[in-house]
Amino acid sequence: MKTQLRVLASGLALAFAGSAAFAGSTGSTDQRGFNNDAAITQSYNTNASAYIDQEGDRNVGKISQTGVIGQAKIWQAGVNNTADVQQTHTHARAEVVQKGSQNVANAIQSDGSGQESSIRQSGFNNTASTSQKYDSFAEASIIQEGDQNVGNITQKNGWGQEARIYQAGFNNTANVSQTGASLYASAVQKGNMNVSTITQTGW
Repeated sequence: MKTQLRVLASGLALAFAGSAAFAGSTGSTDQRGFNNDAAITQSYNTNASAYIDQEGDRNVGKISQTGVIGQAKIWQAGVNNTADVQQTHTHARAEVVQKGSQNVANAIQSDGSGQESSIRQSGFNNTASTSQKYDSFAEASIIQEGDQNVGNITQKNGWGQEARIYQAGFNNTANVSQTGASLYASAVQKGNMNVSTITQTGW
């Protein structure tokens, strides 16, 4: 059963990568377990790459990239984890690592320049999302350890944005929302049922 799954995953990767094999495309998946799902779509790209590695059962990993220097990795171990990475232009990168069960991670990056985004979650039922819109030097990073934590980072129109969230414990929530100019933000929470909200507008 494991062998069949791995062959199917490789076939999917080749099909997706082959349909978009302009300069520098790669795309590869490796899956071990039962009923995992992986999909990679790379369009008119220059130097894209994308890897999905999943171990366990019923995990879902999706990567969609469009232009210039892509790269995106998803590594998931456990049961019922979901990760979705969408990137559009310039130096996007994004890395998601999830260990545990029922964790959800979404990374959306748009027209940008020095984009980067990294989500790492371990535990049960954590949710993390990063959204960087027309960014410039945007970065974003969420680390959550424990159960039922929620972390959201939204950065919109750009310049030297950055934002980080670190949460360890149970049922913590952190939201960071930024708009423009040389912004930076950080939220660190350890314990249970803490709530943190950072909103910056700028210009």
